[in-house]
Amino acid sequence: MTEPQKGAAAVFLSYIWWGSMPLYWKLLERVPSLEILGHRVVWSAVFMAFVLSAARGWREAFAFVRREPRASLWLAGGGFLITFNWWLYIWAVNSGHVLETSLGYYMNPLLSMLFGCLFFGERMRGAQKAALALAASGVAVQVAAHGSVPAAGAGLALSFALYGVLKKKIPADPSVSLSIETFAVAPLALAWLAWLESAGAAAYPYDMRTNLLLAGAGAMTSSPLLLFAYGTRRVRLVTIGFIQYVSPTMTFVLGTFLYREPMSWDRLAAFGLVWCAIALYLADAALAARRERAAAANCNNAVTFTRTNLYKK
Repeated sequence: MTEPQKGAAAVFLSYIWWGSMPLYWKLLERVPSLEILGHRVVWSAVFMAFVLSAARGWREAFAFVRREPRASLWLAGGGFLITFNWWLYIWAVNSGHVLETSLGYYMNPLLSMLFGCLFFGERMRGAQKAALALAASGVAVQVAAHGSVPAAGAGLALSFALYGVLKKKIPADPSVSLSIETFAVAPLALAWLAWLESAGAAAYPYDMRTNLLLAGAGAMTSSPLLLFAYGTRRVRLVTIGFIQYVSPTMTFVLGTFLYREPMSWDRLAAFGLVWCAIALYLADAALAARRERAAAANCNNAVTFTRTNLYKK
C-alpha cells in the first residue's frame, strides 16, 4: 500500500470505531456526562503512558517538547479542544440527541474540506465539487427545518474540524502528539473528579462492570485518535472529509433503528442528499484511481518499448 492508501485505511478504521461509540456510552448512561468526561481524560492519559512505555517513546516525547515548544503548546490546546468535543458528544448521546450528533458529524466533513482548501491549498475535481454541493444541500435542509443550526451539532462539527487541521499541521509522531494532548488536560480532569467526590456529586467507585467500562474509556478514546493522527498526515483533508461520513451514517442507523429516535421528513431528506454525495464522491474516486492505473501502465509500456528498441539498436 502507498502512504496515502495507508493513511486512508487508518482514517477509515478510526471512523468505523467512532461510529460504534454510542453503543459504549449508552452502557454508562447512569453516570453523569461530566464525570464520564473526567474518567475518559484520566484513563486516556494512563493508556498513553502505557503506549509510550511499551514503545520506549518517552525520550522522543521529551525531545519533541524541548525542540518544538510552540508546537507542543498548540498540541496542548488541541487537547482541550478535543476534550470539549468529547463532553459535547457524551452529553448529546446520553440526553437523547443521537441523531443531532449524527447531523453534526455530517456537517464536520464540509468544514474539513473547506479548511483543506483554505489552509492547505487543496483542490477538488468537478465531481467532488458537485458531491460537496449535494452534501451541503442536505445539511441546509436540516438547518432550514430546525430554523437554526443545532447547537450541539455545530459545536461537534467545528471543534473536530479544527482539531483535524491541527493534527495535519503539526508533524509529530501520533503517540507523541496524543500523549502531549492528554497529559495537558489530565491534571485538570483529575482535579475535577476529586472535587466531584469531595462535594458528594459523584458515586465512584461504582459496581465492577461500570468501573471497568470507565477505565476502558481510555483505550476506547485513544485508539481511534492514534489511527486518525497517523492518517491525517498522509492524506488530504478533502479525502478525510468524505471518509468522515462513515461515522455519522453508523450513528444515524443506531439512533433510528436501535434507540428509536423520531425520524422526520427533513432528516430523511438531509441524509438522502448526503448519501447521494457520498456515492458520487466514491464513484469519482474509483474512476480517478482507474485513470491513474491506466496512465501508469501506459508509462511502463512506453518505457519497456523504448528499452527494447535501444537494445535492438
